[in-house]
Amino acid sequence: MTIVPRFLLPFILAGALCSCQTSNRLLHAGKVPLSPFIEHAHVMTPARDRVPFNLTWRNFNRDAQWRLMKKTDIYIAPVTLRYLRPVKQKLVKKEIQKGLVKRNETGVARQLRAKFANAFIHSPSPRYRLAMKPGPNSVTLELAIVELNPTSAKGNAVKTAAKFIVGPLAGLGGIFTKGNIAIEGKVRNSATGELIFQFADNEADKMTFYSARDFKAYGHATVAMDEWAAQFEEFTRTMPDHRVHESKFFTLSPW
Repeated sequence: MTIVPRFLLPFILAGALCSCQTSNRLLHAGKVPLSPFIEHAHVMTPARDRVPFNLTWRNFNRDAQWRLMKKTDIYIAPVTLRYLRPVKQKLVKKEIQKGLVKRNETGVARQLRAKFANAFIHSPSPRYRLAMKPGPNSVTLELAIVELNPTSAKGNAVKTAAKFIVGPLAGLGGIFTKGNIAIEGKVRNSATGELIFQFADNEADKMTFYSARDFKAYGHATVAMDEWAAQFEEFTRTMPDHRVHESKFFTLSPW
C-alpha cells in the first residue's frame, strides 16, 4: 500500500475538487444580502451560463440595447463605500480593536477602481476604451463595496503552524480567520442615465496550504478584485453565448 505524505494531501484534495465545476461553485463564498445600491433587487438572478457573478440583471429593452451598441468608451466612477457594512468576523474585529489590523477601506476602494480600469487598458481586444470622464459615447460603471472583512493574519499564523504539527485538518480552522469582500456594480448609459446591467458578487479568502496572502489583511481581496475586473472586461467584449468562467476557490501559489 502506498502511503501518501501528509504535506501532499491538500494538493491532492484540491486537484480532485477542481475537476468539478459544481464543487468549485459550492466551495466559493455564498451570496450576501443586496444593498440599496442595487436597483430592481427583486429580479436579480444568477446567469452562470454567461458570467460567474452571484446575481445579475440586464436591461433587454430593444431601444436601450440599440443605444448601447453605439457606445465606444467606458467611464469607471469612483467606488462608493456608502453601503459598506461593519466588520463581522469576531476574530479580526478584536484584532482591529487592539490595533493589530489596520482598516483601509478607502485604499481598497481606490484599488478596485484601478483594477477595473487596468483590465480595459491591458485587454488584448477591449470592447470599450477607458474614458477619464463620462460623455455621449460612453457607458458608466458604478461600483460599491458592501462588505470588507480583513483576513486575520494572526489567526492564520497559528493555523499554518498547526498544519505542520497536526496535519492538513488543522486548516479547517480557517473559517474563523477568513476575510471576504463583496461588491455590487451598475452599468449606465452615460448620456441617458438608463440602467443597462448590474451585478453582485462575494469572494472569501481562497483555500491554501501556505500563502503569503494569508498574512496580509487585504491580500486575498486584491486577488478577488483582479479576477472580477478580468471577468467583467471579458463579459463586455464577448458574444451572448460565451461563458466567462468562475475563478478557482483554491490556490497553490504562495504569493
